[in-house]
Amino acid sequence: MGVYNHFGGKDGVVEELFVRAFDELRHTFADVGGADPIDDLVDAGDRYRRFALERPNRYMLMFDRAGPDFEPSPAAVERAFASFAELIRLVQRGIDAGALAGDDATEMAQRMWASCHGEVSLELRGMGFVDDVEAHHRALVATVLRGMSRDPS
Repeated sequence: MGVYNHFGGKDGVVEELFVRAFDELRHTFADVGGADPIDDLVDAGDRYRRFALERPNRYMLMFDRAGPDFEPSPAAVERAFASFAELIRLVQRGIDAGALAGDDATEMAQRMWASCHGEVSLELRGMGFVDDVEAHHRALVATVLRGMSRDPS
């Protein structure tokens, strides 16, 4: 009961776990930043997949509702956005370097996240109907980046 009281009940505990999981995801991306912005985005895609596969329960808590009545607070959603902001930062580096076409890093980051998230979610649910799921993930990231690149050849 002490934990429930400290966090204001079950939803408070779930929200704390939600926030901590997104903070951990943000830290997963925080040190990405080498010489090549495209390589960094590939690395971010790999890290996202690895995060999900190594922490499937946290990943599900983050993206599947933990209970029928749980809705994260605006403050918790803002903390979740901080993870996404790391991806925006990487996409913006690609735009600034001339490697990615476009001028809306948020829109482009959402495309990449949605693609990786969909693939990883299917994999976690055992719905990866390809022989090599890791190679498929890397090919998906490459396809998304090729579609967003200045030179899509």
